[in-house]
Amino acid sequence: MTTLSDALQALGNHCQQDPSAALTFHRGVEREALRVSRTEGRISHAPHPKALGSALTHSSITTDYSESLMEFITKVHPSVEGVVKELENVHNLVNHEIYKQDECLWPASMPCYLSNNEDVPIADYGESNTGKLKRVYREGLSNRYGRIMQCIAGMHYNFSFDADFWSFLENHKGQSSLNTAQKQAFQSESYFALIRNFRRSSWMLSLLFGASPAIDESFLPKKPSILSELDKQTWFGPRATSLRMSDLGYQNKAQADLYVCYNEVDTYIKTVKKALQTPYQAYQAIGVKVDGKYRQLNSNLLQIENEYYSDIRPKRVTQPGEHPSAALQSRGVEYIEVRIMDLDPTSPIGMKASTLYFIDVFLVYCMLRGDEHLDMNECSQLRKMQQEVASHGRDLDMNFDFGQGPIKLRTKAEDVLTELAEVANFLSENTGNESYKEAVKIQVNKLKNEDQLPSAQLLELCKTKQGFQNAMLSVSKEQQAEWMSRPLPAEVITEFTAKAKASLLEQAEIEAADTVDFDTFLMDYLKPQ
Repeated sequence: MTTLSDALQALGNHCQQDPSAALTFHRGVEREALRVSRTEGRISHAPHPKALGSALTHSSITTDYSESLMEFITKVHPSVEGVVKELENVHNLVNHEIYKQDECLWPASMPCYLSNNEDVPIADYGESNTGKLKRVYREGLSNRYGRIMQCIAGMHYNFSFDADFWSFLENHKGQSSLNTAQKQAFQSESYFALIRNFRRSSWMLSLLFGASPAIDESFLPKKPSILSELDKQTWFGPRATSLRMSDLGYQNKAQADLYVCYNEVDTYIKTVKKALQTPYQAYQAIGVKVDGKYRQLNSNLLQIENEYYSDIRPKRVTQPGEHPSAALQSRGVEYIEVRIMDLDPTSPIGMKASTLYFIDVFLVYCMLRGDEHLDMNECSQLRKMQQEVASHGRDLDMNFDFGQGPIKLRTKAEDVLTELAEVANFLSENTGNESYKEAVKIQVNKLKNEDQLPSAQLLELCKTKQGFQNAMLSVSKEQQAEWMSRPLPAEVITEFTAKAKASLLEQAEIEAADTVDFDTFLMDYLKPQ
């Protein structure tokens, strides 16, 4: 069996001809953030600012579940610095705009105080059939899971390898001279191997970057036994890293049977497609269209494919009207989307450059460390471990069972970081970029000094500021003050003013182009592909 060291040596030999080619990675980020009032930190009920364009069609600035849950989407960049620069420009622009209406961006993954379900305004995308589809889907999420859970925010990392890397991997695995269809299948199978290895080690990301150990008491109807009371309004997990990724965060018991371990591309696609056509009794009880108003798109296990939650997804850019699984089936996996990452409240853009470098190292590691399938026992155990580390991961000297018997979490984490350091050293040596090495060193130091873990730092801030709500509002104001001290570059204003105008025009054109009523449109959209 080929080892990680063997794979790195072979990749090094390949890179001797052109070091930059195979080790160029393509990445983009999606960052979510709630708009809140600057005075009280309450969720905004104001519409998405028109000056920022149409949330339906803008390529960089949109909304997620709620009208108040903003989402910033970068282009694909060949460098981490390109991603960071674009995010800084967007955050600067948005902060200058929402400051005018006495608002700021909530820095944490877990939401601010929410008085009730109705306190959360569902996103509005206009009167086109496409806009109505997005709205009704969100109505369905509200009726199925409640709106408060949908206000959780995160950072999604989209990542792909360069074409030259695929040439290397084909040769390394004895798959040279493939035709186009075979290359597509090989790439998809390789990405699924990466995903399997990601699932084997994804608990590391919750441990090292989890930053949601505390919640406002309004997030849950009553305090679970695993949480303690920091003060009247704040509940926290004494050893938690990421309540966002625990059972207290994204909850979806209905999807428990949908869990797949990504052993085969076709099985994954069939599983998702089946869920789109499988009625679910509890959702049937909600009704679909009642008294002329839609409560959800359908009463099946999934309304649309995006409702299937996973901490990592295989992706392919879709064509207009195309379902994601149909795109995967016809053209294969194009990139992967890492969805496990909490926002970093200490960063004004929700993440640090060193974190993105670490994810790069982690994903290269996952691609090169083997392609063994997951059996159901390992699959189940890893899922359990992800939950346990999210809930108790700051107890580094506690024994956890990763499937080979009990082992101290600290020991297991150190073992994985040793392998990641091997990858990081390789990348730094072959690209001349020391950031890969430095990114892993930062994480090694967190294990030596647990106070450096983001979850520990957030809890300490909550204690200092008398609660989660006060702490995060304080950070929000500080970060916005920093943005307001930075002048908006003229070229950024020009670019985003043009984008906003173009997006509003595009939305109007979409609305004018509709030729069928929504019922007909929806029936056609939900047809199996």
